[in-house]
Amino acid sequence: MITQQGERWFTAADAAELFGPGVVTGSTTGRRVWYEEHDPAAAVRVALGVARRSWVDAVAVAPAGAALAQAGLALAFAKHLHEVRRERGLRGAWVMSPLQPPLPRLRLCRIPHLVTAAGPDGAWQDVVLWEVMTEARFTAWLGREPVGLAGLEARLPRLLGLRRAARDGTLPDTQAVRALQELLRTRCLSTRLVLEHPNLFESLITLKEAR
Repeated sequence: MITQQGERWFTAADAAELFGPGVVTGSTTGRRVWYEEHDPAAAVRVALGVARRSWVDAVAVAPAGAALAQAGLALAFAKHLHEVRRERGLRGAWVMSPLQPPLPRLRLCRIPHLVTAAGPDGAWQDVVLWEVMTEARFTAWLGREPVGLAGLEARLPRLLGLRRAARDGTLPDTQAVRALQELLRTRCLSTRLVLEHPNLFESLITLKEAR
């Protein structure tokens, strides 16, 4: 984790303070988490370098203005991605940020993830966490080149609204909604799902805007 406090260990006690109920969690006990002072672009470069170390399984950038609990959520989600993608044959750590990070060099891409978490008051809310990876890792993850990400970022408010409506059961009975419901029987409404079915989600967003 890149912050301004220097370097220390991320312990189970830290996790108890950072992670509220319902947050995607992953064990970080005994894992070393890095705290270094850098400008935002340099922090992303450092985080990507730390993620290449064989003993690291999760990295989060904690930019200025982000609460430590938000950084903790980003770190927990990075750990979650490490475990899920490892089962698909993708090794290594993944870099997350609670706020939209800069891209300090070419051939990097930024992926927003839709996450449902519990806030300080225990109420559920949908939030966006940001991942930074190389274009090569994106292709290994999704099986195609990273196209359409700018459009994905522009649609985030509508995708969050669609995610809430799907969870609350307030979408109308249409062919597109039935197709989404069939997908959601075994999947969650995630960024990966949106990228894998762009035409379906374009129809769903258009439908929701028309209501």
